[in-house]
Amino acid sequence: MAVESEVQVRTREVRAVPLAGKAQAYGLSIFNRAVHFVTYTRTVMESKKVPPNIDDFLPRVMLGGSMVQADFERLVVEIDFLRRSASKVLGENSQELIFALLSFVLHYKTQTSTPIFKKVAIRILENCIAFAKCIALHIDDPLVVERLHDCAEVSILLEDEKCAIYIANTYYNCGVHLCRTSRMADALSMWRTSIELHRRFLSPEQLPTLLKKLERLAMAHVELKNFREAAVALTEAIAFAVQEVTDKLCVTASVASLSAIASNFPEIDRLLTMYVHVMVQCNEDAKFPLPLGLEAACEGIILEWILRILVASRKAAVHRLVEAVIVTLYDVYGEDYPIRYARSVVSVLPLAIENDNKEQALKTAENVVNRLGEEDYKEDAGLANYAEDLTATCSLYIAILEYQLQLPNSVMVTKSVQLWHALSNGPDLENSIVDRGVLLSNLQLLSDFLDLKGRVTSQILTLHCLQKIVDGTCPKLYMQCYIALSRAYLGLGFSGKAAEYLRLSQKVSKNSDISVDDVTMLHLAEIEYFVTVGKLERAKERIATIGNNNEQSEDDLSEIGSKQENATAKSAPKVEILAHMHYTVSLLLMEYGRDKEALSHAKASIKAYNRIMLQKSRRFKGIGRESVALEYSRPEMWSCVLGLARSHAQVAAIYDHQGMVRETEFYLTEAVKLVQSLRRDKSPCSYQIALGDFYSRSGNLMKARELLLATMDSDAQIENHMHKAQLEMALASYYHAVSSEEKKYEGYETVEDTLLAATAGLQNTGDGETLEDMLSELTLTDSAISKSKTDEFFHINRLRATVLRLKSHNMICQEDWEQAESALRDSAALTIIPRDRTLQSMAESHFHFVYATSLLQRDPVFTVLQDSAISIPNVSRSSSKSAKDVSPSTTLSGVQTRGRKATKSSTSSSPLRTRRKDLTDVQKTLCKARQLVLESYFVASKIGSAYEKQKISNHLGQVLLLQSAIGSVKDDAYCPAANYFFELSKGLSLAKDIPAADETSLPAVHTFDSDYSHSNVLDLNAFQKEYVDIIPDHWAAVSIALLEDSEDLIVSRFQANESPFLLRLPLNRHCSRDADEDSFSFNDALSEMQDIISKSNDTAQASRNIQNGAKSEKQQWWAERRALDLRLKELLDNMEYSWLGGFKGILSGNIRNRDHLSKFSSSFIMILKKHLPTRRTVRTRQGSRLKAQEIKIDPRVFELFISLGDPAETDNSDMLEDLIYFVLDILQFHGECNAYDELDMDQIVIDVQEILRTYYESLENGNNSAEHIVLILDKTVHMFPWESLPCLRRQSISRLPSLSALRSILQTHRGRKIDVEKGAYILNPSADLVNTQNQFQSQLESFDGWSGIIARAPTEGEFKSYLNANDLVLYFGHGGGEQYIRPSQIKNLDRCAATFLLGCSSGALHKSGNFEPWGTPMNYLIAGCPLLVANLWDVTDKDIDRFSHEMFRLCGLYDLASKKTKGKVLAAKYSIGEAIAKAREICNLKYLNGAAPVLYGVPLELANKVV
Repeated sequence: MAVESEVQVRTREVRAVPLAGKAQAYGLSIFNRAVHFVTYTRTVMESKKVPPNIDDFLPRVMLGGSMVQADFERLVVEIDFLRRSASKVLGENSQELIFALLSFVLHYKTQTSTPIFKKVAIRILENCIAFAKCIALHIDDPLVVERLHDCAEVSILLEDEKCAIYIANTYYNCGVHLCRTSRMADALSMWRTSIELHRRFLSPEQLPTLLKKLERLAMAHVELKNFREAAVALTEAIAFAVQEVTDKLCVTASVASLSAIASNFPEIDRLLTMYVHVMVQCNEDAKFPLPLGLEAACEGIILEWILRILVASRKAAVHRLVEAVIVTLYDVYGEDYPIRYARSVVSVLPLAIENDNKEQALKTAENVVNRLGEEDYKEDAGLANYAEDLTATCSLYIAILEYQLQLPNSVMVTKSVQLWHALSNGPDLENSIVDRGVLLSNLQLLSDFLDLKGRVTSQILTLHCLQKIVDGTCPKLYMQCYIALSRAYLGLGFSGKAAEYLRLSQKVSKNSDISVDDVTMLHLAEIEYFVTVGKLERAKERIATIGNNNEQSEDDLSEIGSKQENATAKSAPKVEILAHMHYTVSLLLMEYGRDKEALSHAKASIKAYNRIMLQKSRRFKGIGRESVALEYSRPEMWSCVLGLARSHAQVAAIYDHQGMVRETEFYLTEAVKLVQSLRRDKSPCSYQIALGDFYSRSGNLMKARELLLATMDSDAQIENHMHKAQLEMALASYYHAVSSEEKKYEGYETVEDTLLAATAGLQNTGDGETLEDMLSELTLTDSAISKSKTDEFFHINRLRATVLRLKSHNMICQEDWEQAESALRDSAALTIIPRDRTLQSMAESHFHFVYATSLLQRDPVFTVLQDSAISIPNVSRSSSKSAKDVSPSTTLSGVQTRGRKATKSSTSSSPLRTRRKDLTDVQKTLCKARQLVLESYFVASKIGSAYEKQKISNHLGQVLLLQSAIGSVKDDAYCPAANYFFELSKGLSLAKDIPAADETSLPAVHTFDSDYSHSNVLDLNAFQKEYVDIIPDHWAAVSIALLEDSEDLIVSRFQANESPFLLRLPLNRHCSRDADEDSFSFNDALSEMQDIISKSNDTAQASRNIQNGAKSEKQQWWAERRALDLRLKELLDNMEYSWLGGFKGILSGNIRNRDHLSKFSSSFIMILKKHLPTRRTVRTRQGSRLKAQEIKIDPRVFELFISLGDPAETDNSDMLEDLIYFVLDILQFHGECNAYDELDMDQIVIDVQEILRTYYESLENGNNSAEHIVLILDKTVHMFPWESLPCLRRQSISRLPSLSALRSILQTHRGRKIDVEKGAYILNPSADLVNTQNQFQSQLESFDGWSGIIARAPTEGEFKSYLNANDLVLYFGHGGGEQYIRPSQIKNLDRCAATFLLGCSSGALHKSGNFEPWGTPMNYLIAGCPLLVANLWDVTDKDIDRFSHEMFRLCGLYDLASKKTKGKVLAAKYSIGEAIAKAREICNLKYLNGAAPVLYGVPLELANKVV
């Protein structure tokens, strides 16, 4: 069946035959016969009850030619009789006849002006219509369709509205039937005909039906993807709908907002929504919008309406349509409707910040603001009350567009804050805002933008506006607003206000139907608050509550966290909550000292945020995706990027806390990059300040200065006084690092002034109302004000306490005791949480320690203490005097003094309450210092940072040293504890990395443990057993450290089953005895060492060019190298002589003979009796007696003399003099005072040499040296080649950063041997070390079972596999192989082979200020490498090849591993440590190249499987 496709009703072409013409064709007799025929037909039909034959009937009544009007009317009347009879007699069977009569009407359609004909025609049509209801059921019959078309044509001819509408509806129903049978094209034809009929007879009552049909037609076109036809249909529908209400619409538009208009005309809103959705699907060449033919005001409203719908769709395809509508609107509104045009522009600005045409959007918005600023609204005078809201909105989006385009910051965002703040406080808010929902969205956007920019004051004002406008109508948004306010105030340090807003949030959550997710966000905000104010138990309770609340949804969260592809738009909010939860839990765990768990959760937070950002980024593909920064600039990304940056900073804080410098730098730098990418400018952020402070503390002062000065010089406004204080603190830290004490103290003053101003309230800084003025007007209820100022400004006061402690340190250095004590008293009042109490106790202990030291400097006896060596132990316990035993003679003024000059006169009085000058006061002060620092240590060992632990431990060790020196320690346990404290604070950063936690897990309650009891920390017996007694027999560990003032070395010796021996060695003690002695400070040595290494590296790198150079150039190069070699030798000689002097024996590997040592001790005591006045006997009537009680020297002191070696082999007179003065100092400090200048020191030295010679002569022949010495070098002394000191150069020496590292290696590798059949090598990976390859290739290829790489770069996987799968790995290449394998891959190895890294500077460690040094050796030690041979600086290839070859030969590697010899050799002649020591001598430059190789770890023995 074919259905006509034209919209117009089908009309047949019937030739009009005039009634007066061509009479001859038929004649009157024929016409009369037609009348009689109809009558006859009716009679027959009535009698027989059968319809006539239509094919015979129609030709006889449809006549042409002339006729008399009366005859025609008689025929019409007779036809009407026939119709009535047929209806009556035949009923439903009369259908054929009735439709035949309709054809009769169409045949005589020119007679419709005849009343009788029209009347009869209408009756016939009505009868036809009665049968039309069944047409839809037989729509497939062509005859049925033909009859429906006839009905439509007759209804048009007769202009019968009722019939036409009925027929139109019949067409529509037919279309519905066809649509249901999937014949959409035919249905469209029916609906078009129906609409055309409806349109011809349209009345107000019929308009809704017509609109419905047009809408259904459009929907059908959409289904067929005929979008243009659908748009045409909808345009017509919109035009009809609008024309009906034009007047009412125009009146409403002149005074009402667009949202009010839309709510009053829902039919139009629905049609426009459909129209927009259709146009979005059209091709780009489709005209949009289609003209409606309305007057300007009315058409403008419709266009605005369309914009509103377009923006709400948030689809990418709408941008083209929006631009078209805006252009049309500008033409429609012109200059006469500025408010409406502004309203239309404002509606599309949310899209503008997401598309590419930002420049045009910015220009348009600026024009709107300028136009509204003229205040001449013309036709929009009735809408003038919306001008400020529109101006504020435009200003906001101008600021965001400028930010996205990276244009200079303007004041537009401030203008938005001020305007909306004024509106929210105005009397008629509802009539001043264009759209309440839009305003809420804009205020949320403004708050997020201000948060992004770090403008917390403006953000708080915005949140207060939001709070007033929400006014409880949306509980969820209301609570979110309160939470945001709480966080903002907490960031400003106003903990009281933060607490109040959290309480208000709790009320909302209890009184409203709030989801579990929203309640979780509230609890997370509460945890952040409790952590900040130190209420950790309350925070722990909230963690448990979150766990209970989320039990129901844990399965959903697990599914979200299990697969990345499951992160759908619906799950994104849950993932974001999960990310924030991990971050918050990490904060709490860190406060409890659970750094590993805290790190794990912080990394889980980063992982979750990255997933969210990946998901959101996918939405931007194809929408001008230019760069990551462009994606970050989108509002939906802001919170995620800020959260990600915050989590990176948290990870950095934990690594900082652990002392891991490289990891701290990486994550903090990432946080800065994230914020800078987000902000798209150089405005300062807290992470940038933190990074600058980190660089100051890690010794990178150039970067610190660059970052901090850039922050300080920035024009960006810093509204957060806490950030200002943070910046000043960081600058003060920098000035401290560069020794600018005056600027540092000024910085502290500035910080304190800033914080005090914040607590006192913001002050007006100008005549106009500023943001600060507005903020100061915001007050809370009385319940918000805490009773305690500490609670109200907790974080501010915490920072103030820190500043006061730092200021007190400066005052202590200046010996301004009263001011220092006052500052500490003030800081103590502000110190609440355990972490801060630890620092407070440390500061107070430092005060008492320095004060005690100053008292001793004023004492004639103890004035030399500062420049004297001190040991623990020094005298036998039974001989040490208490304070009561110190006789008045010990303070006689006649005693010779030596030492550093005191900064104050010895006669000046102490400003403290205790003014007594006797030793008892000093002892009490030191006891107080010890008590305070012990309290500090017990807490710091659990929750303190690595630097704090080290600083507190070193300070405690110094206190115990001083107490031991003056004999004031009554508890014997504390003397050996000094070693405990000095050593266990080292190497804390040597730990494997921690992976991210399970994304859905929460820590168990027992994880949050706050037990700081002494038993958990201080166990000296365990220290001796676990760290000292595990050292192999005939081994010794010697720790070398530098005190913070860089003037004293701390040297400790550890041997199994012996108590540790500790020395404090002032580096310039020789100068105090001999004014002619040149000073040789640590900084002098460091500067010389750095200069030698720098020049050595330069010349080593230049060696390749010299090989092909002229002879003179080679000679000059060799001269420079030999000069550097000599300088290094002289430096090491000077270090041994000036720093160690007579105490170098503590480094010695000599084994003591106890029996002979006892004889030496007795002989030495006799020498003292001979030469010391205090030891001489006096005769009385009762007999002889000592002049004073004899002080017994500890045997460990005498071992130092023995360790100097046989005087017959070397001249050790200067060394002995150093030790003799040490003994005299011990006696003097314990009450036995002798005038040094009255002693015959030369004779004493000769006598001691004699008994020392006797000791060595009495020894039996044999090996009296220790097998191995492990040097424990702290972060300040690691760069020196201690192994090449004259006293150590022939010893087997290795080095490690801590006793803990030594313990770890011994626990894992004690008794193990290196299987030389499980080895690998990497030879000349850069293919430019031809000589090295030629030297070793043949030998390495002969090793049985070894795998190797020659003359090509290894992959990271190969390098990693070699280290993980073998016992021994040899690397002959540049550097330490860092270019082939990342540090993280090394540190995360399950096991690591013994490794030889024979490249330049492969063993160098990089100094990092307060942090432990970092470098390739640390990576290998963390991986569990037991033995690492590497070079401290750059070396030349020939010398290091010579060294390597000799080392391998001596340690037996060639013989043990080679296929030819491995069966003949079962063990090496020398250990690896001994081989290294001996191989140094084969180098041409025995120091410049020979001293570079060092051994990290322990010298494991090489072995093969041959029995």
